Amino acid sequence: MLKSGIMQVVRKKILVMAGLCVLFSTVACQKWVDDAPQPLQVDESKVFSTEQGFRDALNGVYLQLGSSALYGRELTMGVLSLAGRNYDSVSVTKVSNLYYKAATCNLADPSVKSYSAEVWNKMYQSIANLNNVLANAETRKGIFTGDNYKTVKGEALALRAYLHFDLLRLFAPAPVTGQLASPAIPYVTALSANATPVSSVEQVLQNCIADLTAADELLSADDLTASQFTKWAVKGLLARVYMYKGDNAQAKENALAVINSNKFSLSTNNNDLFFTKESLFKLYIYNNNYYAYYKSVFSSPVLLGLSSSAQTAVYVTGNGATSDYRKNFINTLTGNGTGAALMPKKFYATASNIFPMIRLSEMYYIAAECAADVPTGLSYINQVRTGRGVPALTAANVPDAGSLSNEIMKEYRKEFIGEGQMFFYYKRKNTPFTALPFYPKVPAVAGEAYVPVAANASYTFIKPE
Repeated sequence: MLKSGIMQVVRKKILVMAGLCVLFSTVACQKWVDDAPQPLQVDESKVFSTEQGFRDALNGVYLQLGSSALYGRELTMGVLSLAGRNYDSVSVTKVSNLYYKAATCNLADPSVKSYSAEVWNKMYQSIANLNNVLANAETRKGIFTGDNYKTVKGEALALRAYLHFDLLRLFAPAPVTGQLASPAIPYVTALSANATPVSSVEQVLQNCIADLTAADELLSADDLTASQFTKWAVKGLLARVYMYKGDNAQAKENALAVINSNKFSLSTNNNDLFFTKESLFKLYIYNNNYYAYYKSVFSSPVLLGLSSSAQTAVYVTGNGATSDYRKNFINTLTGNGTGAALMPKKFYATASNIFPMIRLSEMYYIAAECAADVPTGLSYINQVRTGRGVPALTAANVPDAGSLSNEIMKEYRKEFIGEGQMFFYYKRKNTPFTALPFYPKVPAVAGEAYVPVAANASYTFIKPE
């Protein structure tokens, strides 16, 4: 059960944090996110008296999503990438206890549990804000012009589903384990001083799908504003949700809807190592914080990251050379003024305060995984590989379904390093911990770095009591 304090409502006051100012518009706005743990109370009648007020309230949610505890750092390049075994240069003597325990998948450690509680509270605060936007949009339809009511409602529903889905993936067992009926998380759809009952894994998935289906019907196919949730981001998230649920038919249908819309295309160069033009949904991180965030993760002398030997193992194919645009890291010996050794260059090289949340490439990987046969699946991952400067694979390289699955996994590792997605991939597949990257081999291989896995390793974060 959610503690009532999280969802408590003070009438005439709205539980909306910092972003009631325009996104990133003032220093004071950002300072509130950094310093204040509680929502800001402001006069609801004023905030929701104009269309701009609704937009500012939604911008406030995006702003909180970019905070260090959430997608600005820990749910992307930090804790979740460590738990997703993205890095092999992880030393117990150099990194924080939180980072080391995350890297060993010891999610029951007190430091990880404390962090988990912060994520839980911040996400449900954002959900409360979204529910207040939705409630006020219904009672104030008359102030909207054009399709703005549909846009506000669709965007809020999509964000609500996005947050609940990630809470599910963090705090509940994966469907592949056969625990669809197991208690998961509360799916909160209204502001109330009362606790919201916990839903099962299956119920949460169905609620996410229901919210996204409604959002899909409300949002325009012509809106390509990737810094906000659009119809295409909704379809991308539906593909991700159905993939996690194990409904391959619906996952493929939504992934192909994005691909075949011809509104997005894969990059063909390395001008932007985040390939942000492919983003279905991307998050703007407050600029000064973004630099501080990635430096706090990778900065020397900690040297957290992917070692030179591991970079070669992940990215290099064939004759020992690689043309893969994604194999771009800070020089391991010198670093430079804006980065640190072992850090993926994409964090600072281009569009440096933009973080992709749903990518076009993921749609190709989903389509490949759900393909009816190996050649079709191979055609989808080859389109991404070609766009990344990598030679296409052939039937000789990938003769069967098992080989295709292995190649898809490799592509995920290359594409999403430092983005938090590998943890969810391994959890969705129920990957044995002994099969995770950098698991110690017996006998040890000379020159390779290893990261141990805790005896109580888990893919499920612990919910706060």
